[in-house]
Amino acid sequence: MYKILVPVDGSEESEKAITQAVHLAQLEQAKLIFYFVVNIQQAAISVHLCQEIIDSLTEEGNRILGEIAEKLPEGVESEPVLDVGIPYEKIVDYAKDNAVDIIVMGSRGLSLVEGILMGSVSRNVLEQAPCSVLIAK
Repeated sequence: MYKILVPVDGSEESEKAITQAVHLAQLEQAKLIFYFVVNIQQAAISVHLCQEIIDSLTEEGNRILGEIAEKLPEGVESEPVLDVGIPYEKIVDYAKDNAVDIIVMGSRGLSLVEGILMGSVSRNVLEQAPCSVLIAK
């Protein structure tokens, strides 16, 4: 079965990627894998608050994944996945380890500062992914 990995973060750009991925899944009879990564770089702001922040971000990720599942058209197969780490690394590793056929993602997520300081997640995924990447705008 054709596998479409859709990294999500609750941003407007992420919503655009979901729309594109659903359309592609309907055309290809594909399985959508909605992938939320709890960003440990954001959680590492304070050693004392680290676990609390990770817990909060995990709860937010589960909420986002649940909302996506509720909105999907009937007949579209999907799987929610939540992970913890550095987003672009986790996305690339998941694609490699799970024989993903294409990654569909937004052009920019929620972290503008991260994009300026470290390069955008989408750019890093585009450069390192083992498969095609569709950037939704």
